Amino acid sequence: MSGAPGWGVFSADCAHPRVWLVAGLGTAPEPTDQPTVRDDLMRTWRPGPDGRYTTGGGRHHATWGELRARHDLVEVTEARMAEAIWWGTP
Repeated sequence: MSGAPGWGVFSADCAHPRVWLVAGLGTAPEPTDQPTVRDDLMRTWRPGPDGRYTTGGGRHHATWGELRARHDLVEVTEARMAEAIWWGTP
């Protein structure tokens, strides 16, 4: 976002994203909230009202446990989401 006209990111807006490695390898606890995450295949997973995660277009559905067992996950912070939406790559 820095360098884009009309957009600016302050250091307070740039939270450090959490990371969850594939089950058995990572030690990060399961989140108590339902963060939007990106997997190691660059898919963005968003929580739905039913507690299951889905990708854009609804092609893929998974529980948190299924995601964690299959993929390395990185939290998509609000600042990164705004950037992705601005650049058209959510």
